[in-house]
Amino acid sequence: MLIEDIEYVIFRHPDLAAVRAFMVDYGLLDLQQGGDMLYLRSYGDAPFSYVSTKGETAFVGFGFRVSSREALDRLAARFGSAVTECPHPGGGVYTAGTDPDGRRLEFVFGAERLPRVPSGGAPIVWNDAHARNRLGHFQRPVYGPSHIQRLGHVAVFSPTPQEMISWYCETLGMKPSELIYQGDEKNVVAAFMHLGKGAEWTDHHTLAIVGGKAAGLDHASFECRDIDDLGVGHMVMGDKGYKRRWGIGRHFHGSQIFDYWTDPAGFHMEHYVDGDVVNGDSPVLSYPFGRETLLQWGPAFPGL
Repeated sequence: MLIEDIEYVIFRHPDLAAVRAFMVDYGLLDLQQGGDMLYLRSYGDAPFSYVSTKGETAFVGFGFRVSSREALDRLAARFGSAVTECPHPGGGVYTAGTDPDGRRLEFVFGAERLPRVPSGGAPIVWNDAHARNRLGHFQRPVYGPSHIQRLGHVAVFSPTPQEMISWYCETLGMKPSELIYQGDEKNVVAAFMHLGKGAEWTDHHTLAIVGGKAAGLDHASFECRDIDDLGVGHMVMGDKGYKRRWGIGRHFHGSQIFDYWTDPAGFHMEHYVDGDVVNGDSPVLSYPFGRETLLQWGPAFPGL
């Protein structure tokens, strides 16, 4: 196993104040800002979950937490890059490279974890057709931004999706959870990829690769505390006047409940909860591309 988890996304924005305000209302927390650099953290223990430098609008890439120093050295050898002190909050050591589409990939080992920030609330107790479990107590979520627990995954566009899927499998040890094809089943146009962690359970997808005319970002996805946290966060983003892209609904691939918003530079950010988990024994599923596999319920995808 090379990679423990995805940890952060890397952007450039021309207006750091505007993107900071958006991401804090979205549910991240201030960590460090100075000069032309902005770091934001989640409520979880990652040293940070989001970094942007000031400059021309761009999605730069993303960073992973590596499972061991040996794994870091193996990755450095694969990319032909040095292992150096990590310049980001949390420190540790890191190496970096690029994928065939030019996205920057950073791999960090030994960064100091942060104390978790209390997220409020308590596990939801449901009254439904199966049972009445919440007896004499009321469900009263507090109004305010979502409480982002962690970066969950990124979804990227690639003009050569099959080659990119193979590259991430061969280079980073990722495995497909589900493949999407168009026409012939061999004509794979997208994949939802999980980390190769053997018998250990992991997110249904840490990376989604989707065929597109050019390389780019479809969205970055952050996990909320629970469904009420996602729903109240939806209200906050609407009340603040931000641009809603899509949601609330439940995806087909990965099953997570989703809600998408668009930041001031045009990048899409997803809130999600209740995603699937898989491991090395989970079968690889394959489905044709179509509207019916975009979601199980919710509003129609914009443009379809």
